[in-house]
Amino acid sequence: MTGNFSKKYGQVFLNDKNIAAKEVRLLGVNPHDHVIEIGPGNGILTDILINLPIELTAIEPDHRFYENLSIKYSEQRRSGKFHIIKENFLDTKPSYYNHIIGNIPYNISSPILFKILDFDFDSSILMVQKEFALRLVAKPGTKDYSRLTINAAVRSNINILFNVTRKVFLPVPGVDSAVISIVKKPFNVDIQNFDKFLVKIFSMRRKKLSTILNYNGPFNEKRPGELDINQLLMVYSQI
Repeated sequence: MTGNFSKKYGQVFLNDKNIAAKEVRLLGVNPHDHVIEIGPGNGILTDILINLPIELTAIEPDHRFYENLSIKYSEQRRSGKFHIIKENFLDTKPSYYNHIIGNIPYNISSPILFKILDFDFDSSILMVQKEFALRLVAKPGTKDYSRLTINAAVRSNINILFNVTRKVFLPVPGVDSAVISIVKKPFNVDIQNFDKFLVKIFSMRRKKLSTILNYNGPFNEKRPGELDINQLLMVYSQI
């Protein structure tokens, strides 16, 4: 299976077991925890997770990997330790899991991230494209600071844990990766309406807020990309 890659699913596969082991260690599981793995593919993470005293649910849309892992871990499936579901993670009904982990496709990183934030969980470890990770943790005033940064920051705390060279993947992609941690945090804003607000102001990010909005507050001479998450929430609450 290592040579059969699907463009449909944006498949590139980690080929370094040490990095996979590090990801699992950073997840911080405890005995009897329930872990969901997004897109196990060849099973480099699954092979490590399956040996822990946990319950594991894998979500795999590709019938080839679904069948391989179903056969490989048939005994664990019968015992109830391992579950594998053939579907796209974006179609998975949100629920509670102790932990979420996955080396996710670059081409749908943003939808997967926000789908994860619809779940309840204690911690999540994801491997994503490095440029995407940098956008998630960008600071106000930088070129990477965007609507994506803010939408993620409203609902979670995200940190880059370590970078991963493209050389440890098959096929070798054109970009490097990064492993990030995600911890959800409480929020009290209407996400959909707040996002509409962000769409409006960041479509004119070079203009001052006083020009974009009917707003005359402490930040009216600032541009959208200059404000941090708390300042943007304050502006949103005042319009």
